Amino acid sequence: MTSQTTNIQQPHSNPLKSPFLIGIVLLWFSLVLGLAINGYFDSPDGVLPIEMPIFFMIPLVVFVFLLSVSSTVVNWADRMDITTLTSFQTWRVMGFTFIMLWAMGQLPFIFAFFAGVGDVLVGISAAFATVKVSQRSADWKNSARRVVYMGLLDFAVAVITGLASAAGYLKIYSGEVSAHIMTVYPLVLFPTFFVPCFIILHILAWRKIPKA
Repeated sequence: MTSQTTNIQQPHSNPLKSPFLIGIVLLWFSLVLGLAINGYFDSPDGVLPIEMPIFFMIPLVVFVFLLSVSSTVVNWADRMDITTLTSFQTWRVMGFTFIMLWAMGQLPFIFAFFAGVGDVLVGISAAFATVKVSQRSADWKNSARRVVYMGLLDFAVAVITGLASAAGYLKIYSGEVSAHIMTVYPLVLFPTFFVPCFIILHILAWRKIPKA
C-alpha cells in the first residue's frame, strides 16, 4: 500500500487533512487560478462560455467516478465528520459579494439577487444546522439535509439566472449589464473552483447523514 493511500485510510486521522487530498486541491486551484489570471475563461458578451462549464464539471465527474469505483475513496468519505461538512457551508455567506457588485453596477439584478441572497440563506441555515448537528438534537438530520437541498437548489438557480442574464446567446433577460464578469478573474474562481468544492461537500454530507 502506498503512503498516499495510507494517509487517506488511517482510521483516526482527519480525512480532510490528508496530505494527498491537500496536494490535489492545491494543484487544481493553482491550475484554475493560473488560467483565470491569464484570461482563459473570459468569454465576450454574446458568446456562450465553454471553458468555464467544462472546468466546473471536471472535479465533480472525477469525484463521483472515484466514489463509485474506489473502495479507498469510499472509506475516506465514510470517515467524514458530518458536523464539519455542514459547517463548511457557512462560508456561503460570501455570496453577499454578488449583492454588493449589483449595487456597484457590475452584475445584473436577476443573477445577483437570487445567487447572492440564496448563498447567504444557505450560509445562515448551515450555521444553525451545525449547532444542531454537533449537539445531535432530535431533528439534526433534517436540518443537515435541508442545508444540502438548499445549497444544491441555490446553485441550480444561480446557473439558470446567470445564463438568463448573460447578454447575447439566450436573450431571456435584458438588463443594463450582463453576467459576463463571472467569466473574468477573480469572480470566475467561484464557478470553476469554489462551487464544485461546495457541491462535493454536499455529496459527502448527503452520504454521511444516514450513517452518522
